[in-house]
Parts: sequence; structure tokens; C-alpha cells
Amino acid sequence: MKIKTLCLISGALACVFSASIYATENGSDSFALGAEGLLAGALPPPGLYLLTYYQNYTASNFVGSDGNTLIPDFDIDAKAVVPRLVWMTEQQLLGGQLGFYAAQPLVDLRLKMAGQRDHNSGLGDLIFAPMLGWHQGNHHWVAAVETIFPTGDYDQNDLANLGKNYYTFRPILAYTFSQPQGWDISTKMSYSFNTENKDTNYHSGEYFAADYSVGYKLNPNLTLAVQGYAFKQTQSDQVEDIDIGFRGQALAYGPGIHYQKDGWALEAKYLKETEVENRPKGDATWLKFVWSF
Repeated sequence: MKIKTLCLISGALACVFSASIYATENGSDSFALGAEGLLAGALPPPGLYLLTYYQNYTASNFVGSDGNTLIPDFDIDAKAVVPRLVWMTEQQLLGGQLGFYAAQPLVDLRLKMAGQRDHNSGLGDLIFAPMLGWHQGNHHWVAAVETIFPTGDYDQNDLANLGKNYYTFRPILAYTFSQPQGWDISTKMSYSFNTENKDTNYHSGEYFAADYSVGYKLNPNLTLAVQGYAFKQTQSDQVEDIDIGFRGQALAYGPGIHYQKDGWALEAKYLKETEVENRPKGDATWLKFVWSF
């Protein structure tokens, strides 16, 4: 078996990575669940931006479709630091502002299951995407198409893999309603298409994933929020073109806080998973720092 990690991003001054140990092959996916929060659909003005994410995901239970333990003696501790470079151009396309981003996760993964242990650290899979952003008053939208390249370390005989060994293509839509004083409501939705892992002949099924955030600005700098994510695999996994009926799902919720000053912003959140099937069931801590050049 193998488990891996990946990063993702979309949305405005928000991106994220995740050492995702979630659905599909070995119960893992490449969507950084919970990475996006406040202002997920509000892209910044033209310029160059550096976003740095830190995630720690831990779980001590891998549950099956009935909610009971599927893998005995399971434990995972995945940490990731993900720098993401965002370039917003002055060019307009389809009435929207054109931008690009690239992210490269650095991962430390410790995994134990069924009496076996493994540890790996290094670079995960590279992420790149073009995106468009639109603004109308308090309403903001983002559309992106993300490609995840299998550049991370991978060995089918290892338990802890940092790369997935297949491509993922992911259209993304994000929306934000943000008042200068008051509410900030944001969501980012995506649908993922995976190619086959040629080393294992395993084809991970398509899946829907969404982050959400409902926040309230206490003052121009400080916002408190309830945040989380939803994950639902819509297509069963296949091994050598045979449907094995393995589909993952999860919901998560938790508190978030966002603080911003001129030229930088910091966001933190803690998310706890529930309604989990065919995946690890645990919790995640996220930190996100945004700085404009």
C-alpha cells in the first residue's frame, strides 16, 4: 500500500496544500481539504504574492463504509509546508482578471498500519494552474483549472509515499461575499479527474471536494469564522479496469481566525472530521501566511 500527499490551491489570496491522506487509492487524495477559508473567491490586484501554508494532519483510525475500523493498528502524522507563488496580471480574459499560481509542497509523513511503519520526507507533487477572477461590489468569483504533476517521490513498495504517481486534472470554482464591516462567506468547489497509476494498475475514482467558511469581521483587521470541508467520491476505484466499489467521503468543521494588516495576512484553523467512510478519520491544523511583494 502507499499513501501520499499533495497540494492544491485556488482562490484569491488563499491557497493551500495538504499532506492529504484521504480517499481513492489507499484512501488518499490530492485535494488539500480545508486549505481555503476567508476570501477564497476574491483574487488580489495585479502583482506578485507569496503564500505559505503549514498543515498538520493526524489520524489514528481508518474507517470503512460502515464507519467501523477497516485497517488495524493505523496511525498517521502528516506535516507539510507549502510555498505558493501567485502572479496576478493586468490582462483581462472573458471579462475576468488573468492570473497563475504554482505550489510545491514539502512533506514529512509518518505512517503505521497493520504492524508496519514507514517515514518519508521531501518534495510532494507539483501543482500549477491558470485562473480568472471577477469582482462585482461585495461579490467575487474565481475559476481555475489545476494540474497536479507526479513529481513527488514514489515507490510502490513503500508505505509512505510523497507522490501519487498519476496526474490529476481539477476544475475549480470559488465564491466570496465580503462586506467591509460584517460578514465574509466563502466557498471553493472542485471536481477531480485522475489518470491511472501505471505501477499498480489502480485508477482512483473521480471526486467532489469543497471548502467553506462563514466569518464575521469584529474590526477591519480581525475576523472569526466557522470553517470546514466536504468530500465525496462519485466514482468507484478500479484495479485493472475492474470496479472495486471503494468510495470515500468526509465532512469537517471547526473554528478559524484571520488577521490582516497592510501587505500581509495570517489565518489559522482547527478542523475535526466526521461522517467518514473509506478514509482516515482525524483532525487537521492549518496556518496560512500571505505576503505581497
